[in-house]
Amino acid sequence: MVGVPHKSPENLKVQLKSEFKKIPNKLKLINCVGGGSSAYGFWSEFIDYDKKQIELIGVEAGGPKKSKLHAAPLSRNAKIGILHGAASYLCQNNEGQINDTESISAGLDYPGVSPIHCFLKDTKRARYTYATDEDALSAHVMVTKYENLNPSLEPSHAFAEAIKIAPKLSKDTIIIVNSCGDAKKDRDILRERLGKR
Repeated sequence: MVGVPHKSPENLKVQLKSEFKKIPNKLKLINCVGGGSSAYGFWSEFIDYDKKQIELIGVEAGGPKKSKLHAAPLSRNAKIGILHGAASYLCQNNEGQINDTESISAGLDYPGVSPIHCFLKDTKRARYTYATDEDALSAHVMVTKYENLNPSLEPSHAFAEAIKIAPKLSKDTIIIVNSCGDAKKDRDILRERLGKR
């Protein structure tokens, strides 16, 4: 597993070719998804590749384990609705009213998602899942301990998915997580939830 700071997708292609001499045959690009702009930017140079070679995985905010609230419209079977002038999957009630959302990560705490992610989901080009607040916190602790990274709570959701799937993958599968934020902005939440840091 490799965590990369937020860089352009062109740079990622250069880095991959430098490291592996080519684009790997089995590559998983994992990004957190709130509105979805960082994920699309991370994936944009790779969308035309066969999904058997490059899998795009978006990780939404599943909210607290003991709460029914979340911010995961793509992975928790939301229906299409209209928000801010765009049709997309939305956290909404049976009458189409926007639901409250809940997430430890302010950057992922949003009831909708960009229409491009709806397209990628519906065409099965990208796979979407979610991580709970607790999963993200555990991933943050592990990544901070073992890597030279201090990820914010947004990419900690993506790291949680990488940690979950890594033991099941073949040794020649490469996982890259976009570490698109530093935990300095989350220090108060992390101190409250994890104690002194």
